[in-house]
Amino acid sequence: MTKRERVRNAILNRNHDPVPWQVNYTGVYQDLYKETHPDGNLDLEFDNHIYLVKYKRNKLVDKNTEIDLFGMKWNKGGDDGGDIGVPFDPPLASGDFKDYQFPQVNKEFALEQVAKLEAEENGLFRMFGLTYTLYERAWGLRGMEDLLADMIAEPEFVHELMERIVEHHLKVLDLVLPYDFDAVYFGDDWGTQHGLIMGDNLWRTLIKPYMKILCEKVRSHGKIVVLHCCGDIEKILGEVIEIGVHCYNTVQPELYDLRKIKENYGRDLCFYGGISNQQFLPYVTPQEVYEKSLEVLKIMAGGGYILSPAHDITPDIPIENAKAIVKAAKDFSKAER
Repeated sequence: MTKRERVRNAILNRNHDPVPWQVNYTGVYQDLYKETHPDGNLDLEFDNHIYLVKYKRNKLVDKNTEIDLFGMKWNKGGDDGGDIGVPFDPPLASGDFKDYQFPQVNKEFALEQVAKLEAEENGLFRMFGLTYTLYERAWGLRGMEDLLADMIAEPEFVHELMERIVEHHLKVLDLVLPYDFDAVYFGDDWGTQHGLIMGDNLWRTLIKPYMKILCEKVRSHGKIVVLHCCGDIEKILGEVIEIGVHCYNTVQPELYDLRKIKENYGRDLCFYGGISNQQFLPYVTPQEVYEKSLEVLKIMAGGGYILSPAHDITPDIPIENAKAIVKAAKDFSKAER
């Protein structure tokens, strides 16, 4: 069985084979690794199962500033070990669509990215990523505080903004979905440590209908929907299933009772994550990571689970801690046979 088949079985809730695992990492983490392992490959080091390419290409403006395909500016001057950056100077700050022109789809780049998935030769599970998908794209264009205010004071503006974003994404999907790959990965953070940023009702009104359109488009081509969403979204997990999501990442264990969400939603939703970056991985020994990973596997494995850190690992996490997750998955699967 290939890794691709193993992940597909997990996501479609037929996981009776070895549990798949994935250790994602930031670009900064990879750069530091290359300094000491110039010929190394982290995906091989971790024996990863998933290959993700993103419809993301930023243009460097100066040392600390990039502009993305939507014309959003990103401050990359932080030193927190990540590599995403922080949006600033939102192009729709005026709240007037006349002041901002939505981009044309970069067809050549989209097809270059999906061609990489078709060319993958190692039997990995292949995902095409639309990150900063909907809410995040909206607040990046408008500014977070202004968008949250608009959700209450100017909901028609927000509906139009979401419609325009979805229109763009549907054009990208129309280009790539006919090609041979497994899943579309949507990245859209809605949660805080204690519930949704915008609250349940505003999510249902202003985000859910548009995410449903995107999920239905993907599923209409027989492909899997993977949602990355940081924070606590337990109150809407049933509705996440309803709109067509097959697999949910990040699954932060400091926010969730893993037994409870597995029992309540595991029949219909594959969970991907479960090992805490925030409160665990940077602070413990490899043996503690190994033991915690086995503990999580006993709760989550069987019928839809991918063992993984809750988020991309950053330089404060020792590589031996990340490798302990992989060892636990392999040992657990042997024991289960």
